[in-house]
Amino acid sequence: MLTFNLKKEWFDKIKSGEKTHEYREVKPYWKKRFENLSENIFFYELYGWFRDINRMGKCIDELDEKCVFVCGYAKRDDKNKRLKARIKNISVINGKNTDLKIDKDVYDIEFELIKE
Repeated sequence: MLTFNLKKEWFDKIKSGEKTHEYREVKPYWKKRFENLSENIFFYELYGWFRDINRMGKCIDELDEKCVFVCGYAKRDDKNKRLKARIKNISVINGKNTDLKIDKDVYDIEFELIKE
């Protein structure tokens, strides 16, 4: 399960449903975590598959991978500062028009909250 630590501003937007995509700069740290979702993702990434949104989405949907959004570095037992979600799609896009506002490749992680 992936864990995303967020500033309160972004955590609150996810909690309200206003934000349904999380963005992370393409770096070895995140590549390694996505490799752990499936050996297939790593195999296809070697051949540029992260740029093929449709194929990536299909694989992630089949995995039904879960993730957790945490407000800051909250303790595990603080349920008010943790949100569970299901990853719907991961793709690579330019970060200019994202929350990050950087002219670099970023992972676009589309998710939906899991109601408990």
